[in-house]
Amino acid sequence: MIKLVGSVMIIMAAAGLGFWRATTYSERARQLNQLITALQMLETEISYGATPLPEALSRIGRRIPGPIGLLLDETGQRLMRGEGGSVGLLLQSQFEQWSPRLSLQPQDREILLTFGQTLGVSDRSDQLKHIRLACTRLAAEESLARDERDRLGKMWRYLGVLTGAAAVIIMY
Repeated sequence: MIKLVGSVMIIMAAAGLGFWRATTYSERARQLNQLITALQMLETEISYGATPLPEALSRIGRRIPGPIGLLLDETGQRLMRGEGGSVGLLLQSQFEQWSPRLSLQPQDREILLTFGQTLGVSDRSDQLKHIRLACTRLAAEESLARDERDRLGKMWRYLGVLTGAAAVIIMY
């Protein structure tokens, strides 16, 4: 009886690790989708609402759930208070601060940091072009992230269960 309980616990622990690792792939795709949505909302705020950038970021951040929304809201709040110098520098420090809570890859951050360098330094039409470019680049990364989620996520789930089963077989 104790062997059976121990075996089940080992398999469940290994499967849990596999499922946890698979979740990171899903989370990246979800966060990229949220970033694209946020940029589209920013485009609307700039083109139709003529909302100042700090207020727009804060408003969008409150509408997006999770760490992406909190990041944008805090960035908007800090811009309103005049912290951080330029938008690009502030975004860079915010990404460094929020990095443990984000599932973004370095290439995703690079797209956003490059976009942040152009944000708030040119006229409205130029801003809209940069937003669309960032959305296009993030959409390409999201497509890759979804492929990884489907391919590698499944692999990690199976690998977790099979590793647990192999450990039980080896032990007995």
